[in-house]
Amino acid sequence: MAKALNRTTPKQIEHWAKIGEMMEDNPDLPYEFVKQAIIAKAGKLEEYDFSRFSDLA
Repeated sequence: MAKALNRTTPKQIEHWAKIGEMMEDNPDLPYEFVKQAIIAKAGKLEEYDFSRFSDLA
């Protein structure tokens, strides 16, 4: 996956560590939401569509 996203091995490890930390801090959030939030914070994604998870509320 690191090659596909142009990440070095250390950057890929850092990415997974961030996801793991966010998932532990917010166990109620779906993985996809956490992943997209990290990507968005890096400025590499459009605005998130929260309506995708309206059925979880």
